[in-house]
Amino acid sequence: MNNIVLAIVSYAVNAAWQVPLLAAAGWAACRLLRRWGPQPEHVAWVATLTLSLATPALVTRPAILRSAVIIRQSISSGSTIASIGARGGESVWRGATLMLPPWLIWSLFVAYVASLLYFAARLVWLHGAARALLRSACPETFTAGTNALWQRARWAFAPADAAVLASERVHGVMTIGARRPAILLPVGFAAESADHDLLSALGHELAHVQRCDYGKNLLYEIASIAVAFHPAIWFIKMRVVETREMVCDAMVAGRLVDSRTYRDSLLRMAQRMVTTQTTAIYSVGMFDANILEKRIMMIKTKQKDLGGFSRAGLAGCTAILLTATMIAVTAFARPVDRTAAQDDSSGKVYKIGGDVTAPVLKNSIEAKFPKSANLPKGQSAICLIGLVVDRDGMPQEIHVARSAGKDFDASAVKAVEQYRFSPAMRAGNPVAVKITIEVNFKKY
Repeated sequence: MNNIVLAIVSYAVNAAWQVPLLAAAGWAACRLLRRWGPQPEHVAWVATLTLSLATPALVTRPAILRSAVIIRQSISSGSTIASIGARGGESVWRGATLMLPPWLIWSLFVAYVASLLYFAARLVWLHGAARALLRSACPETFTAGTNALWQRARWAFAPADAAVLASERVHGVMTIGARRPAILLPVGFAAESADHDLLSALGHELAHVQRCDYGKNLLYEIASIAVAFHPAIWFIKMRVVETREMVCDAMVAGRLVDSRTYRDSLLRMAQRMVTTQTTAIYSVGMFDANILEKRIMMIKTKQKDLGGFSRAGLAGCTAILLTATMIAVTAFARPVDRTAAQDDSSGKVYKIGGDVTAPVLKNSIEAKFPKSANLPKGQSAICLIGLVVDRDGMPQEIHVARSAGKDFDASAVKAVEQYRFSPAMRAGNPVAVKITIEVNFKKY
């Protein structure tokens, strides 16, 4: 079975149980940071999202350790020689493998790839709908009064700037675009809104522009396609959106209007927009997260001024919690491999070559340098071990093909007994093959 298929299924299977644990750790971390305000919470949720995407990939770490193990195939001799170095007993990581039948592995692979294609296509469609909406919108015409409010908002969030457009297809205020952002208003919104409401709406969207939220959110969506099938990722992304909106609220209430005025404007605009349905597009806007009550409470609550020591302590505890969770779930990650299939060649031992592929070393342990061995510094002793790798990837019939001395031979045999392989394949079925392993002892 293709190693790429096994790697993809390993990622998906480990993500299925790792992501909820990381989401729980992120939630606990944000409980610690709540006294600090929305910005640290937002950073913690973004860190949780990043760890949720990266941690399942660490299941491939044994391949990095096994990169020191060189497997080369000799077609002419019909054997495989693996060169293993020994420096006095250092061990190569050996981890358990989750064995699944091939039909289940292929089913998981097809389902996972289908989810990738679905969420990727959905994101492309939403982004295309947003660009089409921009093309259909027309520039908003400001009166002298509304233009003064716009200039006031731009001054508060300088150097952030954006085009202001009006569209009949939107029912809420939103921002579209990363490099050339545009703020979209419903037709008539600027003329019909009270001054404080328009100022609050424009300020909130300029806060998004200043923070580059459209580009950041697009990056999060693209990266999270790998685990978009998981409900825990939906939870994490929603928390990212919620805390992002709270950060923008805090920026507007701190720079443009007072907290009470902004809170009242939010309530009035929510009453105006809550009964309408926004066109399905990709954007960032004032009411992306359905947490109006939380936002009002955040604006209403006076944030405590934490000292530098308290902030450092909270940041340190959060980092420790997230890092410890990542290390813990990584320690229990398991690569996926397929169980041996049954065929009519169970009793036959093949030679490598032609339609018989070589086995691949999966897990190994480095042979210990014998304490009793007398070997000059800088010199090496090479022991050849012959064996049969059976259809389950287990070493059988281990024997010394070329001796390097009694102590070296015993150490080499003991190490090879603990090797595990992906079995040789013939016509898609695992078969037993004869190989020779070269164990190199060198004194440093």
